[in-house]
Amino acid sequence: MSLRKKGFPPLKTESGKVEWAAGLFFLLFLGILLCAMLQVDIFQSSSDYLEDALALSNLASAVIDVEEYGLSHQLVISDPYRAYGLYREAVRGNLNLDENWQCPADRLISGPVRIVNYTVYSVSGNDVTVSSFDESGRMNQWTEAMGSAVAPNGILIESTGVYSEIAYQVEGFLGVTVEAHKGKLVDIVANEQ
Repeated sequence: MSLRKKGFPPLKTESGKVEWAAGLFFLLFLGILLCAMLQVDIFQSSSDYLEDALALSNLASAVIDVEEYGLSHQLVISDPYRAYGLYREAVRGNLNLDENWQCPADRLISGPVRIVNYTVYSVSGNDVTVSSFDESGRMNQWTEAMGSAVAPNGILIESTGVYSEIAYQVEGFLGVTVEAHKGKLVDIVANEQ
């Protein structure tokens, strides 16, 4: 039983239509893949740039109490407010930020940089004094036992150190903008000889 009407001849198919359609599909897929790779490369460059600047800023702010070290051989950051001020100056200098915390390299950082968390861990014996600054600059301070203090990135605190996290906007390919967070913990360890 044929369901075709007798007045309509069968359609003729030209050879190559399937190949053209498949070729255009693969070309579109390749274009999307290249855009995605470019986007990931932009994010990776921003991450690498910020990681180095964050580590340097943390180290610049990790100033120990030399007098305490001379007396007890314990590395302690005794003035968290001073450390936080040094950190803010170091972040502005390392990222070349203006007074509005904007970066001139707007392809890597396309908005103002915010300090989300800055935490000082001072280890003294079996106690860890935690001094944490929030985004508004207010400090909370408490003491934890050695072995139970953990940085926000999940690393166990074993020696005096500084953790910081910043947030910033990254503009990617085709105007896609996302908020990125970058955190880093640096430890201060005495070189015993």
